[in-house]
Amino acid sequence: MSLRTDELGPVLVTGATGRVGRVLVEALLAHGQRVAVVSRAPAVVERLWPGRGVETRRADLARPETLAGVCAGVETLIHLASYAPAADEPDIYEAPGHWTVIAEGTRALMAEARSAGSLRRMLYLSTVKAMGDATGALGHPVGSDEVEPAPETAYGRAKLVAEGELLASAAALDIPGCVLRLPMVYGLAGEGNLARMIAAVAAHRFPPWPRIDNHRSAVHVEDAVAAVLLAVAHPASAGRTYCVTDGGAYSTRWIYERICRALGRPVPRWTVPLWALRTVAGVGTLGERLLGRRMPLTLEGLDKLVGDAWFSSAMLERELGFRARHRLGDEIDCLVRR
Repeated sequence: MSLRTDELGPVLVTGATGRVGRVLVEALLAHGQRVAVVSRAPAVVERLWPGRGVETRRADLARPETLAGVCAGVETLIHLASYAPAADEPDIYEAPGHWTVIAEGTRALMAEARSAGSLRRMLYLSTVKAMGDATGALGHPVGSDEVEPAPETAYGRAKLVAEGELLASAAALDIPGCVLRLPMVYGLAGEGNLARMIAAVAAHRFPPWPRIDNHRSAVHVEDAVAAVLLAVAHPASAGRTYCVTDGGAYSTRWIYERICRALGRPVPRWTVPLWALRTVAGVGTLGERLLGRRMPLTLEGLDKLVGDAWFSSAMLERELGFRARHRLGDEIDCLVRR
């Protein structure tokens, strides 16, 4: 199903200046959509899309009083906004700002959406963190329809609340509303976790990783945006919650080896034992608590690198016809060549 430019009407995007939001706004503009964005910084919007007709609606999800009238005249709301921890903020998934911006901010935004009187559809771009990370015990990728959400962090719990707020508001307005949950996103123009890992391996700051066959899902930003455009216009998406992935299952060891080969290096024959990594991560966790700033490796970060976070977009493919076009291996090769 292709997006027709007359289907969405005026579109309001929150989180538009973020890494995924920027790609989404570009895609909407390419489809000829009228786009307004919610932002605290109009100068940033003008710098990103100079002379492109992108309207700025100045507001802050952490300050509900600034949201008055923000949805006026909007027919489609695509909600991406999240809390971005500071560069040195410790325990990034437990930061109090997640609840303020994501849960309470979404609740306030939905109140405005219900009172606007013009909305015809809504979509929330969420995260698999709303489901929780404990997927490995099942031995296969899980879809959003297969398990009860059990978020393990403040970030995940806030996202789950925000999902419910949007779906409930859409139901109250009797309009289509849906949720898309993303795993790790790549293709971010040299930004993000993958780019940082490549830089660390290239600088010999990433150790030869243990041979652990964990399974982690990922999706290219262009595929994530394609899923948004598909789902927000598709009548079958109403009331649904989908995971979006590229269909792959990637271990940290596989990613490490692929980076080495892309750099033209032999893969080391030795590996750092997991117990040694856990010792270093334990020191990092203690350092974060004592010093109040982010450390390179913590127990939480290590659990992400060695654990499973394996999700399925089969329902999205089956119901809406979604097909991912990108794979992580190709992105690694591109980033190394860049």
